[in-house]
Amino acid sequence: MKRKWLAGLTALTLTVTLLAPGPVSADEIDEKKDAIKERDKEIQRIEKERNETEKDLQSTFAELNDRKKELNQLNHEVYQTEQALKKSEKKLEEKEKQLEEQQRLFKERVRSIYQQGEMFYFQTLVDAGSIDEFLSRLEFVRQVAKRDQTLIAGYERDRKELAEERENMEELLAKRKEKSEQAQKLHDDLTAEYKKYEKDLSKLSKEQENLEEVNEEERKKVRDLVRKRQQERQRTDPSSGKYEGGKFLWPVKGAPLTSPYGMRYHPVRKENRMHTGIDLGAPLGTPILAAASGKVIDSRPASGYGYIIIIDHGGGLSTLYAHMYAQGAKVSAGQEVSKGQVIAEVGNNGWSTGPHLHFEVLKNGNHTDPMPYFKQ
Repeated sequence: MKRKWLAGLTALTLTVTLLAPGPVSADEIDEKKDAIKERDKEIQRIEKERNETEKDLQSTFAELNDRKKELNQLNHEVYQTEQALKKSEKKLEEKEKQLEEQQRLFKERVRSIYQQGEMFYFQTLVDAGSIDEFLSRLEFVRQVAKRDQTLIAGYERDRKELAEERENMEELLAKRKEKSEQAQKLHDDLTAEYKKYEKDLSKLSKEQENLEEVNEEERKKVRDLVRKRQQERQRTDPSSGKYEGGKFLWPVKGAPLTSPYGMRYHPVRKENRMHTGIDLGAPLGTPILAAASGKVIDSRPASGYGYIIIIDHGGGLSTLYAHMYAQGAKVSAGQEVSKGQVIAEVGNNGWSTGPHLHFEVLKNGNHTDPMPYFKQ
């Protein structure tokens, strides 16, 4: 990006005295006219350079946004692969248990046959006292043989399915490794590039901050998920039915409040829209702290939110942290966290025009003003 910082600005010594006292000669008038023309040319040159610099900034901003979208898509793919891995792990565990049971039954059957001897079935038929008894014993032998065949077939089937599932898991692991490495490289490149132009782009970010929004469909998904996870936790952990954590900790040390909770004007849509949380401005990579102790009920990519972490604090109270990158997340779903623990790093992911933390407080899944919770 061109870095033309208007070096010629200092050359504008606009000290031309247009109406000096006393008589003015024709040569002096011509000199003043020439000075004014030179001044106008310098102003035009500076304005042209300023416009070019602005265009370069806009181009850089658009390019970074495209790469951010690419990274977000990669992180979604990594997350989906991880979910598939979890299912595969569960399926593999079930298959291993089934095979273990089949092996046990198979060994017992082999032991029984060995103890009975090779001539057991033949002797059973020979010892029949009548045709009816012979036919009855023959049917018994057939049923036993059929059961043995089913047992062997089941054993072989489970062995085959177990091998296939292990192969599937290996493929998923390889895919996750490849996608994760791609995402990490893109993340490193993107953050390095952004830091390079961070000061230059901050002005554009401020001008566009009111363009940020998360659609209602995404918010509804998050609210529904929070309610579901809170209900699940309350069923399994009765102690989570009440919040006793006191006032919240400011989640980014020293970060200023750049956008409050409430209605704000959307300059493109020409309407007021609800901002469901607060924004805290901070450089990329700044640590994000848990506002209170609790259990992580979600940690994943989430469309307009970029990447979210949701912590349930008990009593129907949860906090949501958004716009991070997956590479900066430090906790995963199901993990217990303590107040002040580092859970992520400030990012610029999703529908975000500059590095910041979007922080929400959810009461029974519904957003509410976070500020009172820092004053309790």
